[in-house]
Amino acid sequence: MSSKKQIKITKEDLIAIHGKDYPLFEEKIIPNCYCGKCQTPYQSTIVNYEIYLNDLNDIILEGFCAKCGNRIGRYLETGEVPEYLERIKKIKKAKRNPPKIAL
Repeated sequence: MSSKKQIKITKEDLIAIHGKDYPLFEEKIIPNCYCGKCQTPYQSTIVNYEIYLNDLNDIILEGFCAKCGNRIGRYLETGEVPEYLERIKKIKKAKRNPPKIAL
């Protein structure tokens, strides 16, 4: 996937997207990632990750396995969730048109 179609977002943006569901995200997604090196099906925790939104409004986490340090990722299909989609659109718009600071 081309990084040109990805927009880097912050953890605060991720919290805004998930809203009241964010604790579930931390409980279910972060500690349940697949690591090809450890080969433990969705038993690895992703750490030191960066967060992106792609052109389909899905969330991509790119980071490292907490067990072995191997690069891992997690893809979350959020673009089809109406509640998330509205929040994602607002965040994307803000990232494309950042506020101008007067000097």
